[in-house]
Amino acid sequence: MKFEVRVFPSKAAAGEAGAVVAAAIIRETLSRKGHMAIVFASAVSQDAFLEALRTTQGIDWPKITAFHMDEYAGMSADHPASFRRFLRERLFDQVPVAAFHELDGEAADPNAECARYSALLAAAKPDLAFMGIGENGHVAFIDPAVCDFRERKLARPVELDDVCRMQQVHDGAFATLADVPKKALSLTTKLFLSIPHALVFVSGDHKAAAVRATIEGPITEACPASVLRRHQDATLFLDGAAAALVA
Repeated sequence: MKFEVRVFPSKAAAGEAGAVVAAAIIRETLSRKGHMAIVFASAVSQDAFLEALRTTQGIDWPKITAFHMDEYAGMSADHPASFRRFLRERLFDQVPVAAFHELDGEAADPNAECARYSALLAAAKPDLAFMGIGENGHVAFIDPAVCDFRERKLARPVELDDVCRMQQVHDGAFATLADVPKKALSLTTKLFLSIPHALVFVSGDHKAAAVRATIEGPITEACPASVLRRHQDATLFLDGAAAALVA
């Protein structure tokens, strides 16, 4: 297992460094396999990284199949807060990936939709994940209350806790807590631990307590991101504010 923590003077510097590492992994994987799948996070913590990655030369995007981590239940793909829309606007409208498989937030049967998406993930066997950590220590939309490290599914419907929902307000996606959906579809910790490489981007002092719990606290479902310490190759890219409470 490899768990590395790197601290940078700014979110932009962390994103640029992450793009260099990501490009190297992508080039190596494509040279070995000829194709690959990547799971993308959708959050403002990813902005600097996605911008740097989009402008990195030498990435053979048509050989990459893309997935994303989560979506609000009941939300259309064109809603301003949709994570599918987030990734299209910031990346996939500019780079020609082989395919972008989307979680359908409007699916009539969320369990069936998660089963469909799980089958796609199982077939694709993603090689790389770009991740973040929530204010409550969540990964994707796996909040502490719904986290189960013994989870067998790769994706499932979840209930969002109020800390997670309030973070969406802090991130500017919604005006008030009442506007934030209470349910979502999310990939699971089982899926993330199965992916060979994970690059994790965290910025801001509002994430400092979660970062400390992830790095220095027990590995516990009370901080889902702490399970990254069991990952075969995970690297955290932090700005100084996010790393402020780490010894």
